[in-house]
Amino acid sequence: MPHPVKEDVQATLREYHPRVRRVVNLAWDEWRALAVCRAKEGFGPFLYSRTVANIVFDAIARYAIAEFAGDPSVHIEVEAQTIKLFFKGSVFARFKKGDENKLGQNIPTQAALAFEYVDALFPGLPPETAKVEFIWLANDINTRLEHVLVVARDGDRLLWDYEIDDIAGAGTGTIIPFPQPPAPPSPPEGDDLVKPKIPEVKKNENEQE
Repeated sequence: MPHPVKEDVQATLREYHPRVRRVVNLAWDEWRALAVCRAKEGFGPFLYSRTVANIVFDAIARYAIAEFAGDPSVHIEVEAQTIKLFFKGSVFARFKKGDENKLGQNIPTQAALAFEYVDALFPGLPPETAKVEFIWLANDINTRLEHVLVVARDGDRLLWDYEIDDIAGAGTGTIIPFPQPPAPPSPPEGDDLVKPKIPEVKKNENEQE
């Protein structure tokens, strides 16, 4: 199988870039909202870094299904541990948290290895299908989403990558405040307005006027 061509993949995915980035942004903002709630309740940080990756991926899967389910140009495969997206019958993609080499990490199952290696084939897919990963990268303490990349790999070797720009400006870890409720209406004016009766203060008999 030939290596996926960066320019061809970009041309296929270009119209989907804002939607892919929005999916990751929404998932990241959900994680940050959860982190804020945990901190307010006095809960400590997670012990294992993979916990954050699992939380973010669960949210990504939900948002991706909602985003692309009604699009006839995108086929979604929902599996037990992951989802894969098939764009325009030519680009097969999955979402992963990236490491320092911009590569997603996997338990080396047969399905994972089939996705990682260029010459591996998926049943039912044309042999010329380009396989790529949508990689998200955060800072070391998982408080800020740094990059969302499209990555092509061959095993542990990075073939090429490019970034999906954050056009919407989300995914920064900032929680968007909810709008404040409107102020209550002013009381009506007029003679029919009921006014509270002020009680008369009775003076002491010895108090002078």
